[in-house]
Amino acid sequence: MKKHLIFMIACLAVCLLPFAGMAVHPTTITTENKAMSEFPELKTEEGVWNSDFFQEFEEYFNEHFAFRNELVYADAKIQTSVFQVSNVDTVIYGTDGWLYYTSTLEDYLGTGKMSNRQIYNLAHNLSLVWQYVEEKGSDFLLAVPPNKNTLYGEHMPYYDSYIVDQVHNVDLLAPKLAAMGVPYADLTELFRNEDEVLYLKRDSHWNGKGAVLAYNCIMDALGYLHEDYKDTSVTRTKDEDGDLNRMLYTFYGEKELNDNYEIEQKYFYVNDVKSVEDVWIETKGGTGNGTLLMFRDSFGNTLIPLLADQFEEAWFTKEVPYGLESLMEQYDPDTVVVEKVERNLSEYLTMPPIISALETDFAQTEEAVESDTTVSMKSLEYDFNYYKISGNVEEALLKEETDILVRINDVCYKAYHTDSNGYEVYIKKKEIKTWPVEIKVLTKDRGISKVVQTRQIEEGE
Repeated sequence: MKKHLIFMIACLAVCLLPFAGMAVHPTTITTENKAMSEFPELKTEEGVWNSDFFQEFEEYFNEHFAFRNELVYADAKIQTSVFQVSNVDTVIYGTDGWLYYTSTLEDYLGTGKMSNRQIYNLAHNLSLVWQYVEEKGSDFLLAVPPNKNTLYGEHMPYYDSYIVDQVHNVDLLAPKLAAMGVPYADLTELFRNEDEVLYLKRDSHWNGKGAVLAYNCIMDALGYLHEDYKDTSVTRTKDEDGDLNRMLYTFYGEKELNDNYEIEQKYFYVNDVKSVEDVWIETKGGTGNGTLLMFRDSFGNTLIPLLADQFEEAWFTKEVPYGLESLMEQYDPDTVVVEKVERNLSEYLTMPPIISALETDFAQTEEAVESDTTVSMKSLEYDFNYYKISGNVEEALLKEETDILVRINDVCYKAYHTDSNGYEVYIKKKEIKTWPVEIKVLTKDRGISKVVQTRQIEEGE
């Protein structure tokens, strides 16, 4: 009986330790990309009881209990060492210690493969962005870093038998872009042709050599003279704490070797930059190639030091969707580079860059067709200076490469294509001078245009 009592007391002590330990060793830092919650108030600003107190306290406790990071690490280490699995749903534990982003699994298996229509729509949207940038007198380039398991899938665990298609969306997109003339740095093909592994084992991104390879590909595709860093000294140090490593093992995972280029930095930050993870970064002091506006994601972190040194001024942004028109009007860049990782390509269908729609000529002949096409006109959620005209076209009216046009008060515009049968057009509010607005939605295929919906919209409707 005494032994049972001792065991029960010991178990109770272990259970209470995370709570009691908060008095002396609370968890104050996290590897998650978010701010930690504050201790909740008992009363609201109005002086009444905070009805959400217990829910907010639960969230606070789950983030701050003592030894949280150490316990998470211990559990992860047991799961990966003994059972060869990840205990974090965002990380896949592969063979030989390789880690992968779970969000890339559908791309790897081919279960997230886009339809031919969606691939066309994706290329179409990017071609509109390219045309807009070119019309403004700037150079344009698209770059798509491949997913880690697109290049190095041999370390993925037990998934081979589940692959339904080895052709990736990025493979289907490249020839469409080429056919439309969209300037494109084909990073997937470039990395596949390299014998050396150029991504990190415990991170979702390329290593130092991979970053330099991608940088040279971008500058070559732009046709700009640039430093290639082929003769730069490189040291290998075991100090890389990868993003997947931190997600799985918090602050205690094993660091890995990375290539560090000994580059004499010429550029400097203009704004208050805490790190290359910042959403907005401005630089000056580079040389030779005018000004650069770059829309980028986390793959751009290692590109910033390389690119910033090659431009007199540069602006790097992580904002989504891209406020392309407003930033071009403000900064008038010589060059626009758009970079987005393979796993997020669908964002060009769901959140296309914000630009005023491009005008196009009227068709010589039009046929009116009855359909269930929908039309909506609302303020754009991301920028209230614009109206968004959007809807869905009856799918039976769309072939693989059918374009969608929107005519607004006798001005015809090229529409973004969203998903497989949607459309969106952005128009600055100041351009709408007469009400009601007549909106006609048209399809265009091989020179044949059809009016599939007409609607009158009153101001404020």
